[in-house]
Order: sequence, then structure tokens, then C-alpha cells
Amino acid sequence: AGTGKSGFSGDGGSAREATFNKPHSIALDGKGALFICDIGNHRVRRVDLKTGVVTTFTGTDDKVVPKEGSSFVNAAVSGPRAIDFTSAGDAILALREGNSVYRLDLSKQQFAHLAGTGKQGYTGDGGAARLATLSGPKGVAIAPNGDVFLADTESHTVRVLRHTSAIIETVVGDGKKHDGPDGDPKSCGLARPHGVCVDSAGNVYIGDSENYRVRKLTVR
Repeated sequence: AGTGKSGFSGDGGSAREATFNKPHSIALDGKGALFICDIGNHRVRRVDLKTGVVTTFTGTDDKVVPKEGSSFVNAAVSGPRAIDFTSAGDAILALREGNSVYRLDLSKQQFAHLAGTGKQGYTGDGGAARLATLSGPKGVAIAPNGDVFLADTESHTVRVLRHTSAIIETVVGDGKKHDGPDGDPKSCGLARPHGVCVDSAGNVYIGDSENYRVRKLTVR
């Protein structure tokens, strides 16, 4: 996908002839489509891998934090930065500028608010994720048990939204920018982590961007 030039064009046609603006995270939905966080265009775009056709999945030129239950079709979103898919096929979308996380219910074509008030901060651990503040999340990954892990970049932490309780917790980092040490995850400093992924055993891998490291949180 993409011509190598920055812009926004090509929806409804070949993805190879379309233009994008700073594409960031990408994810496969397991159903034959590639999703791209086209952050400079404030959109998530979808490429049908069989036909090669690109369309806009959600987003417009505006930057808005979505409302619970609103349609994501032709809706504005604020900084769609990272995306992953649940086993049921719904999208989990982290909004960097929107400081929030949403589930996009594909059957209803609606936003479901999972975490973040929309204001930047680092609060709320141990309580409802929807009432917590996030700090520019740039990475999201779903564990086999349905937990959602976030690289909460500007708080220098990795946080988790528990699937069964909707509680948010910090699992790595102490909210301060520093480097390690290895050992106790909550005492291990991170520096603006951008990426996070989870393997089939539930172990978490972290792109610790400004420490120039990849770290692993082992599930015991």
C-alpha cells in the first residue's frame, strides 16, 4: 500500500495507488484484511488483501474523542495510534491524542469505551479503567485471556485492562522515565515505550523506545 508520497487519496481503489500520511501501527483481523493506523490523516484504513482495495474504516479530518455507543462509520477520532483484534473479531483502538481506548463492535458498528477519560495523566490504577487517565498510549495488544495491554507512552509504563473486571493496573514501570533494573516489573523503569505484544503463553514484550531495549514480562 502507498505510493511513497504523503497525502490522503485512493479510497475505493487500489491500495498501492493510494496515499497515506505517517502510517503507524498495522494489524491483521484474521478475516483477510489489513488495518492501518494512518495517523497523519486521523483515520484507520482497511485493505482487503484479496482485492487490494483500500477504504476508510473510521476517522475523518477532525480530531474528536468518540462517545459511548456512537457509530464509528464516518466518525472522527483523535489520534488513532494502535490497533489489535479480539478473538471475536472486534477492534481495540488506542487513541494517543484522545488518551483513551475503545472497542469497535463490528456487529453494531459502534464505539464501546474501555479506558481513559480523554484527559492526559497517570491515575486510576486499581479502579475502573474508564475513569483512569492515560498518557498518550501508542501501543496495544490483546492477551489470549482477553486482557488488553497498553504501552502508555508518556507515563513510561505498560498498563493492563483486565477483561473480566474492567480494572486497570500498571504491570511494568513506576511512572518515571529511567532504565531498569531487571527484576521486579513495577520497579523496572521504562522510557517512552511505544510497542507491546503478547505471545500465546501470555508473556508480554515491550519496545522500550528511549532505553533502546526490548523487555519481556514473563507470566508466572
